[in-house]
Amino acid sequence: MTQKKLEEKTQQEGRSVRESILTAAVQLFAEYGYHAAPLRDIARIAGIQAASIYYHYANKEALLIEIMETHMRHLNANLERILREQHDPLIRLYQAIANHIRLHTSYKNEFFIIDTEIRALEGDNRRYILSLRDHYESLLQDLLRDGMERGVFRVSDAKVSSYAIIAMCTEVSTWFRPSGRLTVQEVIDMYSQMITQGLLTLPATAQTPQESAHT
Repeated sequence: MTQKKLEEKTQQEGRSVRESILTAAVQLFAEYGYHAAPLRDIARIAGIQAASIYYHYANKEALLIEIMETHMRHLNANLERILREQHDPLIRLYQAIANHIRLHTSYKNEFFIIDTEIRALEGDNRRYILSLRDHYESLLQDLLRDGMERGVFRVSDAKVSSYAIIAMCTEVSTWFRPSGRLTVQEVIDMYSQMITQGLLTLPATAQTPQESAHT
């Protein structure tokens, strides 16, 4: 085996171990909470020695940070792309709702950890994760304000409306089951309609977000 192939094999094995550690951490943090999940149990589920974790992560908080950062950045990047590529406020709203619901149902445990364990962070780590959350809220508020300025959305407070939308869409992950009666796409369409008609109060002649998205 050449030196290059040996290095590639070592890197691949390192990524595999790191992924196993993260998967185990997500499982235990979601089930028992961050403080009640010792590193030795994470290592046991990952199939490694407890001391091996420190080769990949400085401490347990570093694990928590990676879980939160990875998925908040994914959520933010998708919404940034939507705002960059779409210009119709209704299509933007529909795709923003779809992004939130799809990620929260696909990565249910990861976003549950984000929502419940920020309090476990301290100092700069806490401020950093909060900044990612604040950025997401700011992007959604920009979307709503743009629609308000263009006469499409009739809301009195973009900030409060953004919190309501986030709460509604996040709540889906508490009850949605892939094997259930509704598909995730059907849920997205239903929630989009409810948000449009209930929270945003569009003019009677306006299309719903899903109608605009499929036009």
